[in-house]
Amino acid sequence: MNPYDEFYELIFDYLKRFAFPGEWLAVDIAMSKQELFTMMILDRLKEATMSQLADQMNFPMSTATGIVDRLVKKGYLERSRNETDRRVVVTVLTEKGREFAEKIKSLVFTYAQRAFDALDEEERETAFRIIDKVIASFQKYNEETRQTDAEKSKVRKITIE
Repeated sequence: MNPYDEFYELIFDYLKRFAFPGEWLAVDIAMSKQELFTMMILDRLKEATMSQLADQMNFPMSTATGIVDRLVKKGYLERSRNETDRRVVVTVLTEKGREFAEKIKSLVFTYAQRAFDALDEEERETAFRIIDKVIASFQKYNEETRQTDAEKSKVRKITIE
């Protein structure tokens, strides 16, 4: 048996119960994960320039602009020009966007509360250490992949005789 089979089965069997419970039905999530992520970034930052958003999302500026365009059209974000430098575009959540972000955060907090109520203090500390370790391994893998991709895409000089 593959050592990851048990993990796969656990995720497959229980993730749908965690990710798609009845509480989520009350929230209209008619947006992509990139749009949701953008809104949650703006909820944390309160306002951000397009450059800051693109950097936080780790997307090219053109992708970030498209995401912001869709969210502005849906009424979740507002865009404005910086008063001191008109070239700089600043984005903020609208009232509708803030209300939506609060609904999402409330659901996440509800799940966190349920999870942590089932654990004692030592188990919570252990869980955080494990989560930190798993996230660090993902980050390391992503950095190594980016380095490998960058090395592959280097321009090579070919000598022509």
